[in-house]
Amino acid sequence: MSFDAASIADLWRCPKSHSPLVVDGDFAVCSNPDCRLKYEIRDSIPVMLIDEAQTLSVEEWSAAIARNSAAK
Repeated sequence: MSFDAASIADLWRCPKSHSPLVVDGDFAVCSNPDCRLKYEIRDSIPVMLIDEAQTLSVEEWSAAIARNSAAK
């Protein structure tokens, strides 16, 4: 069973900025352009630890957000 972000979309937020998250492949990406953290989804379980998140460059973040927007 894979992780279904749509079922919790209204509740799912970035632990740091409290902004909505979007799924980009095996990652959850913060939608806040000032935060730009990405959280790994391992074995269908999101790892929502700020210390384990990676900060995306502006270009990487923009591409992830664009992919998510195009998928809708």
